Formats: sequence, C-alpha cells, structure tokens
Amino acid sequence: MTDIAFTPTFKHTPWVDNRDRVSASGPNGFNTRFDTLQKDLESLSGVVKTIDTAIKATGQVPSVERKLTLAPAFVAVPPSKPWSLDRFGAAVRPSAETDLTGMLTIAPPDGAKLLKFRAAGNNTGSGTLRISLFRAPFADASTVQLVARVSGAGAYDATQPVDPTMDRVDMNAFRYFVVGALSGAAVTDTVTVTSIQLTYLT
Repeated sequence: MTDIAFTPTFKHTPWVDNRDRVSASGPNGFNTRFDTLQKDLESLSGVVKTIDTAIKATGQVPSVERKLTLAPAFVAVPPSKPWSLDRFGAAVRPSAETDLTGMLTIAPPDGAKLLKFRAAGNNTGSGTLRISLFRAPFADASTVQLVARVSGAGAYDATQPVDPTMDRVDMNAFRYFVVGALSGAAVTDTVTVTSIQLTYLT
C-alpha cells in the first residue's frame, strides 16, 4: 500500500510591529498567505479521505465463492415410488419403476448469495428427469418457489443459474430442498443422479 502523507506548504513569517505594513497583495500579503492556507487545507482534506477509505477497507471481508456438494439421498414422496441408493451413494432408478420422486433437504448458510445449481448423473432413455431446487415459506406448507432446475439427459453434468429474485438465503423465512423427479422412463433405461452441488457467496 502507498504511504499516506501530508506536507504543508504554508510557513508563517511573523509580522514586526512598526515595520511591516498590512497589505492584501504582495508576497507577504493576506491574499498570498490565505491562498496557501486554502491549498494546504484542500490537500489535507484529500489525505483524510484517503485515510477514511483505507480504514473502512480494512473492516470489509471480501466475498468468497464456496460450494456445497451433496449425495442425492432422496427420501420418498408418497404416493410416488422412491429412488434407490447404490453403494457409491448415487440415486438410481429401481429396475421395475418408470416414475420416481424423491426429496433432499438442503441447508445453505443463512445470508449467503446463491449463484448456481448443478447436478450430474446419467439418463440413457427418453424419460424426463428434473432435479429442482425449491424454497418454501417457513409457516406455509402449501406454497413452494422454484429457485433453479437442471434437466438430465444422456450423461449429464449441467449447471443452471439461480433465480436472482430468490438468491439471498433467508433461513428465518424459508426452508430449502431439492426434488429429483423422473417420469416416462422405460424399464430398460439407466437413470442416476450421482451428485448435487450448490455454488454460493458468503
């Protein structure tokens, strides 16, 4: 950081009684002295502003981008059929089921700014796979709001931006959860959700 300094240019030369005449002009006149004082004060004001900015900057913590990565341990949402979990922690479609819905509770840090929602896995068929991030009002069980959604097709690793109108986490007012929903799959399809990730700023 550059050193902050102030060097005054005004230097007072005392007047002598019965010798010096008070005048406005000239090198020792009031105008010259007050003009020099004014320039010094303006320079000092700039230095004070620089110091103020530096002091405020030391108290500011820069935003840091962080990631929350989750295993998709979906719980069943009756009456829909549940996902199964394999030994690697991935959610997989049971061999006999073509329509599935599961829910995963998620707790991002309160006050964080959500940026991106990401999901990865595999969907070899033509079934519709959606992994969605929702929030719901704390005291209202009948309303949910879609924050972000990833559609899974083929070997997918997709990221979607979070709705900017809902990007600020408020754990006092909302609860957050992910829903993994599959519909229209064939019994021969391989459908998995291997990982879910949330990117945010703190």
